[in-house]
Amino acid sequence: MRTAAVTRRKLRRWAGTVSVSAGTAVFSGAVAIIVDSVVQGGTIHWPYLAGSTALGAALSGGGAWLLATVRSAVGISLAAMDHAGDIERYQDETDSFARFGRGIFTAQTSVQVTVETPADLKSLRARLRAALRTLHEIEQRARQTGLLFQGRPEVGFHVGRWLNQAGGIDLYSDARHGGPGTHFAAIRLTPAISAPPRHLDRAVYHRTETGFSEAPPSTSADLPRLLSEHTDTCLGLAINLNGPIDEAGFTGPVLASAAQEGATVVMFLALPAPADDPDAPGRQLASSREEYESTVAAILAAARHMRAAPGLVYLKTPAVIPVALGRYLYGKDWIPMRHHRDDPRPVKYDRFSDTSHR
Repeated sequence: MRTAAVTRRKLRRWAGTVSVSAGTAVFSGAVAIIVDSVVQGGTIHWPYLAGSTALGAALSGGGAWLLATVRSAVGISLAAMDHAGDIERYQDETDSFARFGRGIFTAQTSVQVTVETPADLKSLRARLRAALRTLHEIEQRARQTGLLFQGRPEVGFHVGRWLNQAGGIDLYSDARHGGPGTHFAAIRLTPAISAPPRHLDRAVYHRTETGFSEAPPSTSADLPRLLSEHTDTCLGLAINLNGPIDEAGFTGPVLASAAQEGATVVMFLALPAPADDPDAPGRQLASSREEYESTVAAILAAARHMRAAPGLVYLKTPAVIPVALGRYLYGKDWIPMRHHRDDPRPVKYDRFSDTSHR
């Protein structure tokens, strides 16, 4: 089936070719006027000549611009499945993204790989890179790649690391909370996030002899002081974009894990409560690139103050956020933590570290 994007590209090329041909024909008519005047000694009709020249230049220039600016984009849906995931939901989302992409991508594909342990990351990485190579062989003029990731956040973090050397990638998310379509480009992977950091709620916990105690409320200016004594220790960065900063179901397991890992400081980041509902138990990002990129910028700004050895990342976020964080925290010794939902142990997290590709 031909997609709308393919049809638009073919129409653009056809229109550009026809326009250049028409411009050439008009120019030929102008040249014929001059030749006829020279050979037969007739009078040159300057208004007609000027009009023909201008029209020919406009047609040829417009056609050349249409041909020169033809761009292709490719799309890929990447699903990292495990025993706790809903395969049918993943497939429905893949199909939805494929339908959405018909108007944007001139070629698209999907990759589904089971990832249960860090050892499975090698297969996922190989499949992803093979799919990207194939897409760009099919569409050699492609300048942009759209990627939709589905899976656990710790896996998405590693996917972002693999995209470290790739350019022109838009990370897509579903627009379940409203928007013009089913999906949107949430984050564009550029050398640095250009959006200014947004405000996030912050809580910093310090390790004591009896556990962790929360430091007084702080601002960004206070972070160097709060972290100054913890530059060569294990630190934790816990990001909750689905609930409040003090959500017990998140802070409790994270602090228990951090204590077992020997972390000395854990910084929690969360979306602020909506202005019209300060007691709302849930949080959600608006379906816009500005909203997502400014959130990532705020997380990165906080992470820059944490010189961890290593840093442990706890994630409760939309799937696209860990991919972006993996891309921008590449090489910074951050390790994503996997959450085991049904584990009866008090500590429900462990490291999900891939040491084969650093």
